[in-house]
Amino acid sequence: MKLVLFLLMFAVVLTVPGFADDLRIATVDVSKIFDSWEFSKQSQHKIEKLKGILESQNNDRKAIIDRLKMTHGQMLQKYRMNAATMRVADREKMVQEIRSLGREHDVLEQSRKDFIAEQQRKQTKQESEIAKLILKGINEVTQAYALEKKYDMVIEMGGHTTQNAPLFLHLEGGVNITNDIIARLNESGADKNP
Repeated sequence: MKLVLFLLMFAVVLTVPGFADDLRIATVDVSKIFDSWEFSKQSQHKIEKLKGILESQNNDRKAIIDRLKMTHGQMLQKYRMNAATMRVADREKMVQEIRSLGREHDVLEQSRKDFIAEQQRKQTKQESEIAKLILKGINEVTQAYALEKKYDMVIEMGGHTTQNAPLFLHLEGGVNITNDIIARLNESGADKNP
C-alpha cells in the first residue's frame, strides 16, 4: 500500500508543471552498496564464520549420537543372536543396557535439535540486527550526500515488486550516486561502523 501511494505521489510530483523540471533526482542501488561496503562484507564474513562453527558443533554432536546408535544396534543384534542361550539374569541386564542406550540416544538427539534451533534463532536475530545497522549506515550517508549535493529525491533502483520486476524500469534525469555512496562508506574509519 505504501509503495502504491509513493508511486502515485511520485507521478503527481513529476506531472506538476515547472516543478518536475527543477527536481534533482539521484538513484542508488542499495543491494550493490550492501555488497561493496567493507563493513557489510566483514559482517557477512563473520556471519558465515559463525554458521560454519555451528555446523561443526552440530556435526560433532551428530558423530557422538551416531556412534551411540551404532553401539545400540550392535548390542541389539548381539542380544537377538544370543538371547536363547543366555542366562535370565544376563538377558535382563542386556535388555536394561539396550534400553538405557536407546534413552540416552533419544535424549542426546533431542538436545542436539534444541541446541541447533536455539543457535539458529540467535544467528537469525544477530543477522537482522546487523542488516538494520548496515541499512541505517547506508541511509545516513545517502541522506548526507543528497543534502550536500542538493538532490531533491533519491530513488532506490535495485528494488523489485512482488513479481520480481524492477520498480523503476527507466528514470529520466536521475543521476546514479551508488559508487559515490560506496566510496564514502569505505572512507577511512567508515568501514568499522556506520
